[in-house]
Amino acid sequence: MSDIAASPKRQRTEEELTPTRSHIWKPFGDIVLQVESTQFRVSRDVLANQSSVFADMFSVPQPPNEPTVEGCPVVILPGDSAKDWELLLDVLYEPFDDKERRSFAEIAAMLRLGRKYGISTAEANALRRIRFEYPSDCAQWEERVGCDELSKIEDYCGIALDLLKLAYEFGINSCIPTVSLNCLAAYSPDEIFNGIERFGQSRINIPVEIQTQLAFGFMKIMQFQREAYPWLDNDEVIPCGSCKGETDCTASRHALRRSLSWSGITNNGACFLIDLWDPEWSEGFCDDCAEAGKMSFTATRGKAWEALPTFFGLGKWEELKDLE
Repeated sequence: MSDIAASPKRQRTEEELTPTRSHIWKPFGDIVLQVESTQFRVSRDVLANQSSVFADMFSVPQPPNEPTVEGCPVVILPGDSAKDWELLLDVLYEPFDDKERRSFAEIAAMLRLGRKYGISTAEANALRRIRFEYPSDCAQWEERVGCDELSKIEDYCGIALDLLKLAYEFGINSCIPTVSLNCLAAYSPDEIFNGIERFGQSRINIPVEIQTQLAFGFMKIMQFQREAYPWLDNDEVIPCGSCKGETDCTASRHALRRSLSWSGITNNGACFLIDLWDPEWSEGFCDDCAEAGKMSFTATRGKAWEALPTFFGLGKWEELKDLE
């Protein structure tokens, strides 16, 4: 059986002439997929049932005298990753094993191969997990705020950078604003620009173009916060008209402004933009001033959420269309 996509004839390398078997070698399989130097023996029915591309290919008679392995025709898949296919086939052969969490590598393979070969269930599952973690709906985002770990994707240090790259790669535009905000809130400038160690084995680096978007986004966020939250700077909000401790409330306001680190990235400096009101922010204020500050902050959160995509060079929320 020929390569799945027409490609110029090339001289076969020694590696291609001596392929190795994957652990996915089904005894009743009737076709062999060869990816890089790895072969997978699987069933046409499984592939055709999941993939529109393979269903179309198997519906057409194949040329005779094609290479076989153990009587099974060989399909060479150029340009793919053997590791991606191993991960995806594990998913396809365990349809009832819908794990609560999947690894980032599985998510990436489900997107790459799902989109390339029309495996819609795999692609949809991966997209659903990413959109759950980074929704484009404000109410859903509020439910995620404060969660220490991801719920549908296995968490690790630096995963938001990996997910941001994936969102750009596959045009998951509706998730880019919140993933970007998470990166600014979670990582230092050094980690964003120089990368983060992943499990002590490899380094997560993001392209310069994405680094630039994050840098511009951070500056726009800081400018927005200075202009949109006058309660941290304005005596007309705190102390409020019914303040019961003007001197203490003024001092507490100044202290809170410093602690939120308006001039630099910290774990709450950027995320403060659309965060929920933290009860700790009320400490040091009289009850009336604490309530006035909370009301002013809450009234502006909606504006911050609506503006969030524009900080990263994107359109309004309703204009963000994912490429599928």
